[in-house]
Amino acid sequence: MFGFGKSKKTEFDAVVNNGEAKLTVKKGDNLLKAALEAGPAWPHDCRVGSCGTCKCVIKSGKIKALTDFSYVLDGDQLKAGTVLACQSILKTDIEVEVELGDQPAIKIHHLSGKITGNKDLTHDIKELTIKTDDQFDRDMVAGQYAEIEVEGVASARSYSFAKAPKNENPGEFSFYIRKVPGGAFTEWLFQEDRTGTDVKLSAPFGHFYYREDSTYMVCIAGGSGMSAVKAILEECVEQQVKRNCIFLFGAQTEKDLYCQEEMKQIKEKWNPDYKFEYVEVLSNLEEGHSWTGPTGFVTDHFKQAYIDTGSIDLNGAHGYLCGPPPMIDSAIELLKSGGIKEDDIYFDKFLDASTIPGGR
Repeated sequence: MFGFGKSKKTEFDAVVNNGEAKLTVKKGDNLLKAALEAGPAWPHDCRVGSCGTCKCVIKSGKIKALTDFSYVLDGDQLKAGTVLACQSILKTDIEVEVELGDQPAIKIHHLSGKITGNKDLTHDIKELTIKTDDQFDRDMVAGQYAEIEVEGVASARSYSFAKAPKNENPGEFSFYIRKVPGGAFTEWLFQEDRTGTDVKLSAPFGHFYYREDSTYMVCIAGGSGMSAVKAILEECVEQQVKRNCIFLFGAQTEKDLYCQEEMKQIKEKWNPDYKFEYVEVLSNLEEGHSWTGPTGFVTDHFKQAYIDTGSIDLNGAHGYLCGPPPMIDSAIELLKSGGIKEDDIYFDKFLDASTIPGGR
């Protein structure tokens, strides 16, 4: 007598774009993880089901959804079989269609290292420096991010590189990390000097990076979102890009401002035939302040002082946005209304547990 149990298959095949690529996906791994390990330039940013960048269409086969896709995808997309690769576990072999990115595929490095720098930038933002134990090819690009994990403290957390690759010392990575109230990793980090602590680091991740063009660049950031935008601007200086740029940084009070000297250096080193402007905007000034610069929300100031006055033409421009979700969402709508095409707005939303769909 024969018995037939459940399949003991431990991996599945994912055929991408009619054979353009073929992935082997281990049982229990999500589709995006397999893609990033294998090498195709699969678009992605948050990897937690919030941004929608990794969306793809399942043409055949079955997946298990780890979250409700309707948080990010609309009804028409869902009817077409669109899923989020980062939230899709394969139940069978599949065929999938995805618009692969224009960035060359980059290998994910899994590195060990130590915290070698722990510098306060503001009352709630630190510059963290990690020195790796292993030799590796620094093939990541400015704007991308790494996962940092300290055993016994918290699961891996994602942080953007704070410097362009050529501005880092060999084997080092720099990050700007904001303290998140109640956040397991940042509460631990800010409690005392953690220099010398062993860490695990995986990188690079993300689809936020510089796109070559000659049009106006509009950069908007807030809080620790300074990191990725500053890294991209450093890369622009290195390349001496031929384009004008304005960078607006939003903060609450004067004590939340940092990297002012770095911005001064970027302005001084920008291609001399083009213009670089840096603007700080404060939204919550304290009593007795001495601030004489712009006030209010950074997006409101940009609209009133630049778009409404016609002092900047956004037609054909590119947008680079980094920071908390409400600021990013507001900036996207503003730039679109000003004439920037949605496909030319690049962004990285800095998420914590309170801003991840479904509270994950």
